[in-house]
Amino acid sequence: MKIKHLSSAIFALVFFFSAQVFQAAFSQDAIEKIRTTDITSGEIYEHIKYLASDKLEGRYPGTAGDILARQYISNEFELYGLIPKGDSAYIQRFDMNNGVKAGTANSLKFVFKGKTFDVGAKDFTPLGVSSNGQVKGELVFAGYGINAPMLGYSDFSDVNGNPVNVEGKVIVIMRYSPTSMNPQNDKFGKFEELRTKLSSFRDLKPAGVIVITPPLNTTSSNEDILMDVGFDMVQQSAGIPVINTKRSVIESFLKEKGYDLNKIQTKINTELKPECFVIKDAVAEFNVDLQNNTAKTGNVLGFIEGSDPVLKNEVIVIGAHFDHLGYGGPNSLHRGKDKLIHYGADDNASGTAGVLEIAQYLASKKNELKRSILFIAFTGEEEGLIGSSYFVKSDKFKEFNIVSMINLDMIGRLRDDKLILNGTGTSPYWTEKIGELNKSYNFITAYNPDGFGPSDHSSFYSKDIPVLMFFTDLNDDYHKPSDTYDKINAPGEEKVLKLVSDVTYDLSTRSEKPQFTKSVAKEEENKTERKAVRVYVGTVPDFGYNGDGYKCSGVSSGSPAEKAGVLAGDIMIKFGGKEIHNLYDYTAALGEYKPGQEVEVVFKRGEETVTFKILLGTK
Repeated sequence: MKIKHLSSAIFALVFFFSAQVFQAAFSQDAIEKIRTTDITSGEIYEHIKYLASDKLEGRYPGTAGDILARQYISNEFELYGLIPKGDSAYIQRFDMNNGVKAGTANSLKFVFKGKTFDVGAKDFTPLGVSSNGQVKGELVFAGYGINAPMLGYSDFSDVNGNPVNVEGKVIVIMRYSPTSMNPQNDKFGKFEELRTKLSSFRDLKPAGVIVITPPLNTTSSNEDILMDVGFDMVQQSAGIPVINTKRSVIESFLKEKGYDLNKIQTKINTELKPECFVIKDAVAEFNVDLQNNTAKTGNVLGFIEGSDPVLKNEVIVIGAHFDHLGYGGPNSLHRGKDKLIHYGADDNASGTAGVLEIAQYLASKKNELKRSILFIAFTGEEEGLIGSSYFVKSDKFKEFNIVSMINLDMIGRLRDDKLILNGTGTSPYWTEKIGELNKSYNFITAYNPDGFGPSDHSSFYSKDIPVLMFFTDLNDDYHKPSDTYDKINAPGEEKVLKLVSDVTYDLSTRSEKPQFTKSVAKEEENKTERKAVRVYVGTVPDFGYNGDGYKCSGVSSGSPAEKAGVLAGDIMIKFGGKEIHNLYDYTAALGEYKPGQEVEVVFKRGEETVTFKILLGTK
């Protein structure tokens, strides 16, 4: 929407931000009645109750809820007397890639038996994995679009097993796989992801791809539905123009030629044999116009300066991500059709509340603290550690001599006093000190030594910083609308946070900083027939990378990749002879190999091209 008059635009902008400040301040009135510098279950509950409220709508980056959350956290930091360390007051602002959106120049038409059929905008959509461009080619039906020679199966073969040449043609593929309706024996499960399919057959050089929802599908009534334009953590295109159209459009051509799509799908599912064929007299022509969609968001940074003239130059980071899924999206585990708020009370309003409570508590003791403490509330974690990755790559990171990082993620559902600690192998300090301090709390602790993991501490570990993540485990409400504040165990979180504060206080007052050690990844033998063998390389993806290839943000210690000489920052461009343009190309190529095989892998390292031979492991 365009506002014609500049004065109206300014008024609207001032009113909007004034409203946000008012609402954030109003929300903090409830906590004022019980506020204390101690860590209390009452304050924890009130923080989470607001952050996981309807008003914040799931705190998705770039939304009004994201703004309110940042304002709330900033207001609290200001109340505690924390020093602002953002680029703008407490906020480190940046633009986050938020997927793509459809432009105005998308089109689809078919020429069938000499007649042209234009498809209306309501019956097709470009897909976010697509590259932009115009496509024209003969139409070929290629089953599910699965090309898995390692399984002895390819949807690019006809009923007699002969390969069908699809170069320069437009291929029609169905979503899912022949075994997707049988989750107990889903032989092709790892090939169901569209990006994986595209990576598997891109070398066959089709001109473009049309995706349809098959007659037999996972909806209750086998609906003919369109997919969302889509967003996932890999931000590069798959290198092929791809659209999704209603299957009724394709069925009309198939029926004219005597084909029954329902029977074809049933036969493929039953016999597990492909059926690829040219749809004669049919030509498809389409144009894909996708535009980058960015969200203006930011991390929130508050600082307590240490009192020791020397040790204050060493900084401890206490962090948690405050973002969640908004109304769901591809990371949601909700199976219903309704668009519902994903509140993210445990994930991760609980961790954010923890950062606030510890900041308030330690601010009241700042004269006793020798080392400085930087409190960071990260955004974009759910989309691939975007906020923490941005921070450690930014000039802001260089301002601090960070000696350790403690991450709080999902700490609000303590059960039976079981506490999981990730990153314990990144410094001998963690296990030594926690074992001692835990005598006052009697948590049943589980130690995971690996410094890499699916949360923000991973970004710091990639910079050789000792990390520790506190975690009370997953629950049945994970990434669902049912992760609500009423299910939080506030007394349990209070107990967790008091241990965290004890660890942080000791870190800040002890004479020596924690020693950094590389956590060694363990390769595990496959000891049961039911456990699938997974090929292990040990590279860690950089989800914030937008360029060509698969960029490694880190390499696990002791892994095949590290032994071969791969370094953080290397960009994989070939794996075993296959070109690698993104993470999905890599996983598709990896699926063709078994543990124990040696593979030649090519990387870009700065301006150089380096080649390694990697002996694949298992995990």
